[in-house]
Amino acid sequence: MAGKTIQIHLKDGKPNGLKEACITREKPIVFQIPLTEAGDNIDTLDFNGIYILVDSVTTEKPQIYVGKGKVKHRIQQHIKKKSFWNTVFAVKLDSSNGFSDTDISYLEYYFIKKAKEFDNINSEENKQIPASPKLSQAELDDLHFYIDAIELLLSTLGLTCFQYEPKDNLFTCQDKYGSFGQGRYNANSGLLLLKGAKCRIEMHKGTKSLLKRDELIKKGILKEKDGYFILTEDCLFSSVSSAAQIVLARRANGWTEWKNKSGKTLDELYRIK
Repeated sequence: MAGKTIQIHLKDGKPNGLKEACITREKPIVFQIPLTEAGDNIDTLDFNGIYILVDSVTTEKPQIYVGKGKVKHRIQQHIKKKSFWNTVFAVKLDSSNGFSDTDISYLEYYFIKKAKEFDNINSEENKQIPASPKLSQAELDDLHFYIDAIELLLSTLGLTCFQYEPKDNLFTCQDKYGSFGQGRYNANSGLLLLKGAKCRIEMHKGTKSLLKRDELIKKGILKEKDGYFILTEDCLFSSVSSAAQIVLARRANGWTEWKNKSGKTLDELYRIK
């Protein structure tokens, strides 16, 4: 993949205020605005496009809502009527024509469909996947060029939940006691520990407690069954070591514990050059 130069403009000079991100020489622009700043910056959203309401960019399973239309008007409505969100990401096309209504409908369809396919996104606010508009292959190719840029900008701004992983990007962590977990790694968001992992119950000598493990047990996400703690849903870990520690019940270096089907570690694949 060719290198990209991303420009992020802080309109108010505040790191937690309005951000405007774009890739130089490419047309999509993504705005990120906290709910607390949305009223003062509402005119910035005076365009036709799509938007994504998010409860948090740091949670393991963000709650989102994808919408389209006159973004300024829609956000004014959502400030009053939707209580779950804390940040809005809005997408526009930096050109004289902007996105057409058909383009916007496809973008809404694409991002809602993608959210529904991912277990690490709570998309209950979008009840159904809208119908995809009919587009020629040439039109789809153009839109997916923009989508690639939009997803990169969203990820750069912290919203990484829409990123697809290669099907072969599967890593395993296990020990001689039968503990076994599988996960998918992403350099931006971390390791997604997959549902069904068999995690050791007894803590290893020298390891008194693991706060993240205790939290998952308390929430009922780790449930005891057949001599193991079983992970009942996919969990995203920003630290690959934390994910390994859940499986092994001890302090662990995830960069060397997680291995692909060829036996290569995350360290070998992503850190050692």
